[in-house]
Amino acid sequence: MLNRLVYYSERDRSCSDEDVTRIIARAAARNRPMDVTGLLVADKHCFIQILEGPRTAVSMIFQDVMRDQRHKNVVIAECSEIEQISCPRWGMARLTDPTKIDAAWNRVARRGVFAPWPLNALQLRALLRIAIGDAVTPPREPLFAAAPA
Repeated sequence: MLNRLVYYSERDRSCSDEDVTRIIARAAARNRPMDVTGLLVADKHCFIQILEGPRTAVSMIFQDVMRDQRHKNVVIAECSEIEQISCPRWGMARLTDPTKIDAAWNRVARRGVFAPWPLNALQLRALLRIAIGDAVTPPREPLFAAAPA
């Protein structure tokens, strides 16, 4: 059984852009073997993430997400069974370019500053569908670095 989980949260001020890059790289490496894929949209103030894959794996990953101190005020916008995934099987991708985030936001919300709070699940999924086209996938890296010779 496949599941989709969409959530948004408030980014902690201590979470740097380098932290986001590391989050994506680790998530991609961890998610691929679990057959989970997704996308993280991150601006300076908030995150929106979609996770898709086997129910147990998505649930385990989301438990880790909930424990992460780099964000707070996590709100689940959608958790549903799905027939097929909507994200390519890239493990995890990201959209952090403010211009592309604003363009996607303006197509969906047509108002104001990027903030997921006023959107419903359908609007968030529309935003994520647009973002998938602009997403950057991390390079494939091994989970563990080779020991120095």
